[in-house]
Amino acid sequence: MITGSKSKTHRTTLELDPIELERAKKTLGTKTNRDTVNRALQEVNRQAALRGAAALVRAGGLNIVQPEELPELRRSRT
Repeated sequence: MITGSKSKTHRTTLELDPIELERAKKTLGTKTNRDTVNRALQEVNRQAALRGAAALVRAGGLNIVQPEELPELRRSRT
């Protein structure tokens, strides 16, 4: 995820539900429509990255030591 990037922006026109926009502003702590939409896009991308990482962990792709494995690993070091 790229945060705080100064990439070229894209100007567009959106039709936004004003009630949902205000709810999102409160949830995200943003003040402007632009900041709210940008922050919401960042949040969606962050959540997608977390879901991908969680799937990788579930599939055993990170070789993470499980808590129940720690005693045996500790015994082998002494």
